[in-house]
Amino acid sequence: MSTTLFRRLALITTVVTFGHLLFGNLVSGTDSGMGCGPHWPLCQGHLFPPLDDPALVIEWSHRLFAALLGMLVLATTLVAWKHQRHQFALCATALGLVIIVALLGAVTVWLELPKEVSTTHLALGLGVFMLLVAVTVRAQPALRSSSDDRRVFVWALATLLVLYAQSVLGAYVRHSNAGLVLPVWPFLPFFPNLAVGVIAHQWSHRLMALIVAALVSVTAWRAWQANYRFISLSSVIFVIAQILLGVLTVETRLHPLVAMLHLAGALGLLALFVALTLRTWPQRVSVSDGVTARD
Repeated sequence: MSTTLFRRLALITTVVTFGHLLFGNLVSGTDSGMGCGPHWPLCQGHLFPPLDDPALVIEWSHRLFAALLGMLVLATTLVAWKHQRHQFALCATALGLVIIVALLGAVTVWLELPKEVSTTHLALGLGVFMLLVAVTVRAQPALRSSSDDRRVFVWALATLLVLYAQSVLGAYVRHSNAGLVLPVWPFLPFFPNLAVGVIAHQWSHRLMALIVAALVSVTAWRAWQANYRFISLSSVIFVIAQILLGVLTVETRLHPLVAMLHLAGALGLLALFVALTLRTWPQRVSVSDGVTARD
């Protein structure tokens, strides 16, 4: 019973984290970050502000969402301490990051959305999401590694790190208002004036997308050969969708819904490669009941 409870709680917390990150993207996309004014934790000086402004409603809802997430991560950590001690370190790290992310959210508001702080805010939020995905995956029946798995592991880990870097770079592009500085996709010209900071940021993000696509393709092929068919096929679908959504984001001039879907695709890829990295971890043993199964 305790194992089932922890699995469900970890999954719910991970899904809520996913939703919270998407909601944060909506806050940014609708320019609602200062909807509560320079006040935190209060909103326009009130604990329960009058909901008469769309930007205020969006920002205040984001903060309520964050409070729910914090309580869920705390609950997951407490259950891990009592029933799943081998998961406690990951859960406690996620809880620590949630507290830091909340404080950075306050600093972001107090300093009126500086791009460096806003980017760090999202980067750590992605870290929380990845840790919770890891907790959720480890709570499931595990796989025993093989020599083939070890080779897949190296590619999966490398792809995961590059995906994370690309996601953080995308956040910096967004928060530095560089999303539309190169309105023609993919490149025109191929080497624009990289002396201009915002152009260099956007160009680097697009170039990194090509590297990500190549890495995902190679890793997916190796994962397919090692019989991780679901993750392999899903990662290829996700990376193709991400490229198309990147094009659509530019074509729709950063429409909030399209930008949110673009982030959802990035989170999906991160989750897939966290799972693949853990499933192929060298010398990994079962963390639950020793059942072995492929995805």
